[in-house]
Amino acid sequence: MEQLNQFYQEELSNSYFPLEQTTQGMTQLELNQFIQKLLTTIELSELAELYFQQLKTTLQLSGLKIQYQDNMLELGEQVKNSHQKSLKCMESNLHLATIIYSFPEQMSLRSWQILQQMHVNFSYPLKNALDFQKVKQFAMKDFLTSLGNRASYEEAIVRVISQSERHNAPFGLLVLDMDNFKQVNDTHGHQEGDKVLVTCAKTIQNCLRDSDFAFRFGGDEFCCLLPEADSRINGLIAERIRHAIEATPLLKTHNISCSIGTATYQDNDNQLSMFSRADEALYRAKRTGKNCIKAA
Repeated sequence: MEQLNQFYQEELSNSYFPLEQTTQGMTQLELNQFIQKLLTTIELSELAELYFQQLKTTLQLSGLKIQYQDNMLELGEQVKNSHQKSLKCMESNLHLATIIYSFPEQMSLRSWQILQQMHVNFSYPLKNALDFQKVKQFAMKDFLTSLGNRASYEEAIVRVISQSERHNAPFGLLVLDMDNFKQVNDTHGHQEGDKVLVTCAKTIQNCLRDSDFAFRFGGDEFCCLLPEADSRINGLIAERIRHAIEATPLLKTHNISCSIGTATYQDNDNQLSMFSRADEALYRAKRTGKNCIKAA
């Protein structure tokens, strides 16, 4: 039975285990309803939550881990001394993911069969959700610098505002513009200009904390979201970026510096008002003489 640890095997003509004689688990009607429920979303996190809740009800699952590429989704609790089953998700010979199921007690043979049955039926919507996430992530990235793009920023700031309000914690926004960038394109061409932009993006990213986010809005304009950052932390990170841009050899060669406007989330803010305040601070920095930081 342990050899059935793949949800898909080409030699299996029927992916269903007979359930008629069991008093546990899902009836055929419940199974059909389960499959229909999985088809209601293509978002990975929502799909995983639906799956976890069904497993929790049907098999008293305590915890679930979905490992894919270099990422992992965790749901429920990893109970100490729990009994785990690990099932691979394969498409032909391609390994898509591994799912680790944690149970508070040793599984019966029938429960093990039901788990594999549910795993099989989860496999196809999981593959679609993973494919959709790849497409979505590609659409949310700036092609040149690999930072998030404007669409990615719009999605992220809604999430960060929600977290900030839920935990009553501040967060910061930095809006950055590279000084003297136009002359690089005019004098050395767009290929050199692209090198400068990539270097700027890497320099900004290296100055941020692991919890922070960087985005390119287009041209030579960037912004950063800083969760759980007050005005003091905003200023420290902004200065770190300003100094690093000024000191990076390639950027120094082209006389590239940056002007930065900062804003800290306030009770009456929304994503538009906060960006507007940071953007106005940026223009004050530009008018002041560039290569400086102004706070909203």
